[in-house]
Amino acid sequence: MMLQITKETKALFCISLAWFLVLAGRYSISNLLPRIVSELQVSWTDAGFALTMMWLIYAIIQFPSGIYSDIKGRKITILIAMMIFSVSYLLVGLSIHYTMFFLALILLGVGTGGYPAVGISMITDIFKEKRGRALGIRDSAGSIAYVVPLFAAVIAGLFNWRIFFFIWSGICVASFILFYFLTAESTKLPEKVVIKERVIDGIKIFKQKDVQLMFIINLFIAVTWISYMSFFPAYLVSEKGFTEIQAAIALGILGVGGFVFKPIIGSLSDRYNKKSLIILLSILAAVGTLLIVYINSLPLILLVCFLPAFATAVFPVVSSFLMNQWPEKGRAGKLGFYRSNLILLASPSSVVIGILADRYTFDIPFIGIALLLFIVVLILSINILMTKK
Repeated sequence: MMLQITKETKALFCISLAWFLVLAGRYSISNLLPRIVSELQVSWTDAGFALTMMWLIYAIIQFPSGIYSDIKGRKITILIAMMIFSVSYLLVGLSIHYTMFFLALILLGVGTGGYPAVGISMITDIFKEKRGRALGIRDSAGSIAYVVPLFAAVIAGLFNWRIFFFIWSGICVASFILFYFLTAESTKLPEKVVIKERVIDGIKIFKQKDVQLMFIINLFIAVTWISYMSFFPAYLVSEKGFTEIQAAIALGILGVGGFVFKPIIGSLSDRYNKKSLIILLSILAAVGTLLIVYINSLPLILLVCFLPAFATAVFPVVSSFLMNQWPEKGRAGKLGFYRSNLILLASPSSVVIGILADRYTFDIPFIGIALLLFIVVLILSINILMTKK
């Protein structure tokens, strides 16, 4: 008797695969950044500026893509995004000077920015129950992406860093075809839409005090995540003396931590207090970051580098919280507006870290990351105490 795979499972697989492709490609850029910086003859500040612009565009695109998916459908919006980031990875590999690399990253911001809010909304449309678990599985697929930079480092060592991005672009195209055939539209399309109404609807989300609080918390976590994804491998190579392959292994261990924790944390968020969970996760991530800064031994860093992954486990908790706040109508637009503002404010992290690394060392900004995580703990602890009164 053949095992029947439900349409919900197929959809979750395809949505998770798309997220995996987005993150794996970006992580590989970060891991190969020392090679790219050297070949293109640019500074860490230049690299940080290019990454910041990618994050900036990534942020800006999320709101219009969310609205577009509410109007035209989740599936077509994700397919457009996948095609754009497939081309973007190809252009990264073709970059022969900084300007071309810079423009390729901007296009990558457009493609990758068109996916997250729509993907989360599609999962939320499909899974009426156990949303936290489904979102945790989707985020875990993103965590598996941490192992891909190891493959990228091997390809770069044997051949050239550009070859990896040519291969990755081809894999993205194949996945685009898979998504087209295995998924169906998940939301009921409106007969009439007033764009102004949807924009105002998105802005109104910040009238909710719980959303305001979660936005501040999420902002600090987003700064942490962007910082790690932009410069963690480069930090290990330039400051700790790791090889690219060793840095990729460290990134992979961090990712495996997220892969293991996120479905568990997502399920726990369906049953337990979300704020308390975020406090615990932030403490573990902050301690892990400080240990990485002050430890220079390769084996010890590899032993503790899974701890910062607890910060990324905050994302499915926050997504589950937000999705429970909003009805299906206009949900993607609301989440897109939320995420656009969130990442827009967090996007300067890359250039700030690049500047600090050029002027001082990478240790300084990573100590700052740990402090941000402790601030998250303080804010939520105060909020919980005030709520109980």
